[in-house]
Amino acid sequence: MPSLIDSAYVTVESVTTLLRALGNDMLFSAAGEILTDTQNFMFPLLNEALAEVQGELRNHGVDTFTKETILTPILVVAIKDPAVQVIVSDTGYFDGSNNYPSPYVPSDLIEPILLWERQTGSTEDFVPMKQILDGLPSVTQSSRLRIWEWRGDQIVMPGATQSNDLRLRYKGSQANFVTTNDVLYIRDGAAPVAYFMLKLYYATKNPEVATFCETQGQKRLGQIITANARMKQQNPVTRRSYGNPRGGPAFIPPRNP
Repeated sequence: MPSLIDSAYVTVESVTTLLRALGNDMLFSAAGEILTDTQNFMFPLLNEALAEVQGELRNHGVDTFTKETILTPILVVAIKDPAVQVIVSDTGYFDGSNNYPSPYVPSDLIEPILLWERQTGSTEDFVPMKQILDGLPSVTQSSRLRIWEWRGDQIVMPGATQSNDLRLRYKGSQANFVTTNDVLYIRDGAAPVAYFMLKLYYATKNPEVATFCETQGQKRLGQIITANARMKQQNPVTRRSYGNPRGGPAFIPPRNP
């Protein structure tokens, strides 16, 4: 007998069915009388609850929406000048003088985490790049991009004298739901999304019930967050030494703005 494909992910219909069960709206039908899938308010509440759940998970370091992609090619900087910077944004790539439609940052990107680079067309290892928090220094362009800054929702770099590829690791998001067949890509995420939907629905009707739903939603989120934290504890983590006595570049703490 062939095995069936199973998944930990559920559809929006599973979320709204749970919503009706928790909201006591299944007396006559599983489709509900008030909290039906066809109500005008259903998907706005659903997407707002999804945004709240995603934000809480990201803020607690849950890796559900950690993604990677390759941005290529980052073309040669237009002008070799320390005053010139190149930019990768939602609308494309700027080489310091000209705009190109690609590459561009992913549409689901919230913020970048890490960047690596290598020469376009090569099979060499990707080299880590360094994030700068307080503004890019004035440097003359070389063959490597070397450093980057997240500024104005754009990846800003000094540019390079050769074309390079970027490996981008970033925090992303799930696209908004538009049908009940869409999939919720959060393991065990149906309950917190349903509870936060109820919180939003009852916020102006019954604040006491809304508070209860908030508490229950946070409780279920806490279970996901704790499981993720315990998984990460399987790997030993040590703090990077301040002076790096074993050699190599010393750690320099970031300055306050």
